[in-house]
Amino acid sequence: MLDFETFLFRCCVALGLGLLVGLDREFKHKPLGLRSYLLVSLGSAALCMISLNIAENAATDNYAFDLSRVVAGVVGGIGFLGAGAIMSNRSDGKLRGVGSGSLIWVVGIIGIAVGFGYVKEATSVTVLAFLVLTIVGWLRDRFELQDTDEKS
Repeated sequence: MLDFETFLFRCCVALGLGLLVGLDREFKHKPLGLRSYLLVSLGSAALCMISLNIAENAATDNYAFDLSRVVAGVVGGIGFLGAGAIMSNRSDGKLRGVGSGSLIWVVGIIGIAVGFGYVKEATSVTVLAFLVLTIVGWLRDRFELQDTDEKS
């Protein structure tokens, strides 16, 4: 059973990692802002930690609890948020918000990793996501590349 201090620590880590990614999107005025990234990361982590406790109780009480279903539910739910960020402009047929929709999914995965105790891995994914946002934006500006979905 996770103790409260571990739960609180992981919640704070999830918030911190969501903050790093969310600030980039907030400063660039993207469809999903800072609050969305913080809440998705925190909620994903909290649900996974609570599920770990439920699974431990289930094992001692002799009933089945499948953690993979929790992960599948979180990933599917975040997919709906991402889809909401993606909007089609009918006049030009281009999609908008694909970058934000993809990133909210990645932040959910970061929260899941933190919730299950994979803090180093979640931090690595956060750094890589931040590098993608920074480097792709720089490359687009530097080489005047076509912006296919939204400026990252």
